[in-house]
Amino acid sequence: MKTFVVIPAYNEEKTIGRVASEARKYADEVVVVDDHGKDLTSEKAKEAGAITVRLVVNMGAGFATRVGCDIAVQRGADVIVTLDADGQHDPADVPQLVKTLEDERLDIVFGSRPRNEAMPFVKKVGNFGLSLIASTLFRIRITDSQTGFHAFTKEAYPKLRWESSRYGVVSEFVVKTAKARLRFKEVEVKTIYTGKVGGMRKRDAVKSVWKMLWWRVR
Repeated sequence: MKTFVVIPAYNEEKTIGRVASEARKYADEVVVVDDHGKDLTSEKAKEAGAITVRLVVNMGAGFATRVGCDIAVQRGADVIVTLDADGQHDPADVPQLVKTLEDERLDIVFGSRPRNEAMPFVKKVGNFGLSLIASTLFRIRITDSQTGFHAFTKEAYPKLRWESSRYGVVSEFVVKTAKARLRFKEVEVKTIYTGKVGGMRKRDAVKSVWKMLWWRVR
């Protein structure tokens, strides 16, 4: 089973080298998609041994992740793992997700972040609210609908392949899983909060809610 780790990145020169290098320990290939940032993300990723693509314009995390997954499939991936570039996820958790996926013959595994004292209060509230909405609208039991850490099979990818170009992609993972009735499980993963300003903003959360309502109507 060939495992590819796909990492969308935007202005992550401080962390991408370490993240990509660590991810390579647990994958056959690492694909980094630089979403037309203004720093040395691409150079650092290449130095770490990752297959690197730089988009000609900024398209968003969802688009960058989709490009990376398409490349992984073209290069023969059997399992694809999506990972954030900012160091929030520990690449050492990759084997745990992949093993669960294979041993339990699942289509997708979600890396679930615990809502403990380490998670900032705002993120905790937003995560809970969006996960509750997704679970209610699509009748799927999910505790962390906003994780960027997933492992899924090449067979499941066409059913998961999302339309969202930006942060709505993580909610769409849940929606597609529910609608296609994919076999899934959540696995708790370590999450490292660095205090960096970024990630999903309030307006992104509002857009995600509207998108979920639209997907429910469709």
